Amino acid sequence: MAARVTTEGWAIAKNRLDADEIHNARTLIAAHFQAGKGVLLNGARVQPAAAHFVPGLAWLYAHPQVVEVARAALGTRDITFTGHSDAHQGFTLGWHKDSGSDALGDPLCGYFGESPDALFQGPPDVVKVGIYLQESTSLNCLRVDPGSHLRPHLQPVRPTEVLMEAGDLVVFDVRITHAGAMAPYPDSPELDALRERISAFVTFGRGGERTRKFSQANMRRQRRQLGLSEEEAVMAVDGGHAALLASQDVIVWEEG
Repeated sequence: MAARVTTEGWAIAKNRLDADEIHNARTLIAAHFQAGKGVLLNGARVQPAAAHFVPGLAWLYAHPQVVEVARAALGTRDITFTGHSDAHQGFTLGWHKDSGSDALGDPLCGYFGESPDALFQGPPDVVKVGIYLQESTSLNCLRVDPGSHLRPHLQPVRPTEVLMEAGDLVVFDVRITHAGAMAPYPDSPELDALRERISAFVTFGRGGERTRKFSQANMRRQRRQLGLSEEEAVMAVDGGHAALLASQDVIVWEEG
């Protein structure tokens, strides 16, 4: 897996969650959004720092299979939870990178503070694990541009559908160009199906300066989305995942 993520930028890990876990996670996330929680972002309901703020969901972000996949992708047991965790319901728009670039043609590497020439080379330092809680089809799947973690451009060269069964995990280098399920035209009959699309994401890095910079900048972004001030630490709201991760010898990044 480490070799594939290094060369292609992404990989699928099959059959990592069972049916009860999938049902439990879907139920908790759906109930959270039905209660009016989270924020509306690009057509989806999103809960930033979901490990902290979705009651009862901490176990998902510290799941042993999620941790195992992150370790396999990074090629080391010495990994750090960056503090980033999201829950999504609905669809999203546009090709982007999770390295801090947020507009087509923008090569900035905002979370890392490096030039594109420096950042977009070498094996991954930070990876995201995507947990899709239903079958992925051409309608609702993640799309990636293989190899794009080694180039700063956001225009996809080889767009590829990531088709998975519920219970599979996908892991990808945060530098890769990718897109969520694309919104159809406004009155499309596919809209209802897309609104039921539920997913969760959690990010880990290998020990080092890049992971520290990513963690600090990404948590700053999550604070803004949550409406918290710079002084209000997201980590102060502990859903229990930190202890679960520590029990697996995963370092948990702490603000400050």
